[in-house]
Amino acid sequence: MLWTFLEAANQAHFRFKDSRREPQAGAMDLEQLGAWLQGALGGLNNFQASVSAASIGAASELLQALKDDLQVDEFLWVFDDGGTDMTGNIYMARNSDNRYFALEMWWSSD
Repeated sequence: MLWTFLEAANQAHFRFKDSRREPQAGAMDLEQLGAWLQGALGGLNNFQASVSAASIGAASELLQALKDDLQVDEFLWVFDDGGTDMTGNIYMARNSDNRYFALEMWWSSD
């Protein structure tokens, strides 16, 4: 499991909704974030399996902790299920000072 945290001052206006990002980020999806967390902890072989309510609850708690700690206003999400590995990226913007944050997450079952 690998977590990377990025913070950039005065860059949210162009990095948060970057049209060059592939794949494009969309609205936060708690079920997908829950699937990533559940998989990272060894409880999910692929996204087609059932995501537990506890994992979705953990995803909600993670987002609330990020919001409380960083005081972000907006979230975007990118998820890629590669079967034996999953990538999930949370992009965040704090509008009051134009600050950009990203939490990039990756795990592999190999």
